[in-house]
Parts: sequence; C-alpha cells; structure tokens
Amino acid sequence: MVALTLALGASIAWGASDFLGGLAARRLPVVVVLLGAQAVGLALAATAWALAEPRLPALEAIALGATAGIAELLGFACLYRGLAIGEMTAVAPLAALTAVLPVAVAVGGGEQVAALEAGGMSLAIAGSAVAAADPGTRRAARGAGLGIGAALCFGVFFVLLGEASESNAPAAVLSGRVGSVAVLAVLVAGFPPGRRPARPDAAAIAALGALDVVANLAYASAAAGGADATVAVLASLYPLTTVLLARALLHERLAAPRLAGVVAALGGLALISVSQ
Repeated sequence: MVALTLALGASIAWGASDFLGGLAARRLPVVVVLLGAQAVGLALAATAWALAEPRLPALEAIALGATAGIAELLGFACLYRGLAIGEMTAVAPLAALTAVLPVAVAVGGGEQVAALEAGGMSLAIAGSAVAAADPGTRRAARGAGLGIGAALCFGVFFVLLGEASESNAPAAVLSGRVGSVAVLAVLVAGFPPGRRPARPDAAAIAALGALDVVANLAYASAAAGGADATVAVLASLYPLTTVLLARALLHERLAAPRLAGVVAALGGLALISVSQ
C-alpha cells in the first residue's frame, strides 16, 4: 500500500511540475527552463542522498540511473515544448501513455496481464488518439506529436529508474540528475541560452525542479518496493493534474470530443490500475 501511495503522490507532483514547466516554456527557451530546473533538482537530489543513504551503488546501477535521467530530460524537452505550442488539455493526456512501455517490459519479463488490464490499455490508446485529433488544428497536431514523444521518453525513464532503484533509490535519482545536467551543460556550452529568466519565472522554475525531484524520489522508492507495472501505471496518471490545473487556472475549454478522449484515456489507465 505504501508503494501505491508513493506512486500516486509522484503523479501529482509530476503533474504540477509539468504545468509550471509548460507555462515557463511559453515565455523562455526550453533549454533555459530545463537548465534551471535540473540544477535545482541536482542540489535537492544530492541533499536527499546525503541524508538518506550516502553510499554509492554498483557501477551498473549508476549507469542505469544516469541514462534514466537523460531519457527524462528528453521527455521534458518534448513535453514542455508541446505544452508551450499546444493546449495543455490536448498534450497532457497523450503523456499518459507513459505507462504502456513499462507495462510491456513487465509483461515481457513474465508478469501476467489480466483481461481488464488489456482492455484498459486499449481504451487509453484510443482515448488519447481522440483527444489529440479533436481540434484538427496545426497547433494541436504539433503539440500532440511532442506529447507522444514525451510519453516514449518517460516510459524509458520509468523502466530504467525502476531498475536502478532496486539497490539505492536516492542514489538512482542523484545519478539521473548528474546525467541530465551533464548533457545540458554540453548543450549550453555549444548554444548559450542568452536570456535569463525574470524573478517570477525563476521562482516557477525552481518550484518545478523541486517538484520533479520529489516525484522522482517517490517513484524510485515505490518501484523499489512494489510491482513494477502497477507503480508505473499509477505514477503515469500525472497528466490528470496538469489538465485540471490548466482548466482551473488557464480556463482552457474541453470540447465534447476532446473531453470524451481525455476521460477515456485516463479511464483506461484507471482500469489498468484496478486490474493489478
């Protein structure tokens, strides 16, 4: 039960982080948002590791964690750009497909899939397609493609972070941050961002970086102590938080077809969850 609670908590923190990231990316280059958030996250991840288990895991676990961090970084780049050029209520539900890859890996590793779970996966895929295709505008289509790309990257992140967390969850999260910050440092060295965020944007970037690390730590702890497929599915419900925040704070409308797609996508993920 603790693992499931942590996974749901991770989904809420990730959803709020994505909302803030999408807003910041509308005013600043994505690389600026990522650099600030990842730098804050690195400091917090290092603090959490030092307070919890200040020991290094095996080199293989460190490599898995670092690769997971790079995959998450690519996912954020896709998602923040998608949220910036599209509507959050169209892009965010597509990111809910994050769970598909971890579930497929778990099934390939021998976990059994119930009929209800298979039905939920189909419903999630169909609902996400409807949610993306509803407006039929170029703006929504571009955002939808980036949402799918984010889902794939986050799926890889879920799988790798889960494996890296088996020996030391805080160290896995820290390894991920080191990997992502290293990649960003190389990118910024070659293509300087050129613009610093204003104070309100800097505060939002710091907040989203903190929320992301909290979510990563919660997910890593849940993956280390629970069933991989169940934890991944519950954690992947984060788009619901993003959608609700966009509707409440940005007053984004949900037209009937898109609303049906959003409900179907998230309902499909709920079916997967209850079937575990």
